[in-house]
Formats: sequence, structure tokens, C-alpha cells
Amino acid sequence: MANYEHRIFELTNEERQKYNLPSLVWDDALASTARAHSLDLPTNNIFSHIGSDGSTPEQRLHRTGTTIRFLGENICGGRNNPEEAIRNWMASSGHKANILNADATYLGVGATYVASSRFIIYIVQIFGR
Repeated sequence: MANYEHRIFELTNEERQKYNLPSLVWDDALASTARAHSLDLPTNNIFSHIGSDGSTPEQRLHRTGTTIRFLGENICGGRNNPEEAIRNWMASSGHKANILNADATYLGVGATYVASSRFIIYIVQIFGR
């Protein structure tokens, strides 16, 4: 799913460029946190920003010891390709606001494929500064 994650990252920056916003920088700590949540969703049959252990995105990021400030999280499920995921996020005001957040400087993306799950593909974006 690494290619899927990096394509989401590229497409996110393409959307930001359309609005004259600086490109985001890939961050491994954010990506690791996003990847863990993208696996938590199908593993525990949830679809929420709140993890199966009751954690918020900010709490999950804090556990990694990173100094990056949490700004936002996008999740989606059931999108067949990265382009479809970005289109759907950009059509949603809250998700679009995260993608176009001028304060964001870092992005991590996690994607998980579980064929036997509700949405099959789960994607999480975490934005930070």
C-alpha cells in the first residue's frame, strides 16, 4: 500500500498547488500514526476518528513522541484508487479544509487493504505543523 499512500500524498500537494499553497512535507511519524489507525479501523470494525482504544488522533500522535503539532485528520474507506479518495475529500468541506489548511506543513498517509472488511481499503491522512 506504500504506492497508494505516496500517490495520496502527491495528489494532496497537487490540490494545494491549485490554491497557491505550499506543498506539504512527508513525515514518517505522521505516516506511522496514520498507518496504525488505518489498520485499527478494519481490524476492530470501526469507522471513526476515535480509535478502538478511545484515543483521539492527537493522542495517537503524542504516543509517538513527535514534536509536530496535530492539525487535522481525514479518513475514508471504500475508495478504489487514490484519485477517487482525493475527489471525495475535496467535495467535503471539512476534509477539504484539512487539505487546504495553510498552517499545515507536514503530512503522513496510511492505507490498509483488508479484503474481508467493510470498506476493503482504509485511508488516513494526518496533517501537522
